[in-house]
Amino acid sequence: MTQLIVAVHGATGTQGTRIARRLRAAGHHVRPLSSASADLTDTAALLRAYDGADAVVVHLPQVFDPLAVAQAESVLAALGKAGVPRAVFNPGMPLPPGPVGAPFVDARVLLGDRLPERVEHSWVIGPAGPYLENLLQPWSVRRVLRHGELAYPLPPQAPVPWGTLDDVGDVIAETLAQAPPSARLIVSGPEAVTGDRLAAAVAAAAGRPVRYAQVGPAEYGRLIEPVVGAAAAAGIAAVYERDAAAPSPPPPPGLLRPGATTVEEWAAQADWTA
Repeated sequence: MTQLIVAVHGATGTQGTRIARRLRAAGHHVRPLSSASADLTDTAALLRAYDGADAVVVHLPQVFDPLAVAQAESVLAALGKAGVPRAVFNPGMPLPPGPVGAPFVDARVLLGDRLPERVEHSWVIGPAGPYLENLLQPWSVRRVLRHGELAYPLPPQAPVPWGTLDDVGDVIAETLAQAPPSARLIVSGPEAVTGDRLAAAVAAAAGRPVRYAQVGPAEYGRLIEPVVGAAAAAGIAAVYERDAAAPSPPPPPGLLRPGATTVEEWAAQADWTA
């Protein structure tokens, strides 16, 4: 497999850390980029960060005001000037077909749409649904341990293509090495699962009864606010409100990449004692 120097945005964050780990496991050399080393609104700093890289993996931070769009525009400008031959953008969420009037979403739509104009070999590779890792955040684990409840703003009986960061990272690593034609690739779990099945998997792994509980987006925002802050909590709740009102269409079968990790395997490997 081709070994590349890969500059990874957000390599110390929740998403970037796992993606960088999978890239290293595949034999690539990772150049971690953080806000300290590459301000996303500073094109000159981004050019320095990309210098000598064979590829760039972009994750945008959780910004919910117009700064998010400015960050996407700056990254696109830097990629166009740097001449990096390969780039992957992981939006971290299913993308709608066009802008929706929310900067957090519209920045990702913009970057995904314009990336092929700036980089010769480019791919948008992201999850088909929510990450299972969302369930390991402090607000979620505390609720599992204290109340035996797995709370999320999705219906319990709706099959959801939950995926893992490791599976997305493996697809990114493979794609960068093989450099197939530019495309949008969407990574899911091996199969869509209901909230009840997800709760059963967590119960078996945690060794205690766990039930799935659907919460509304506003309530979910209140649950996560003590950890992420008021602005981010409101922004995340708004994303789930939008998704509930206008779900993204299912991906074309040719672009779907089922991951290998079942919810039972993922739950068994997770730490439910923290």
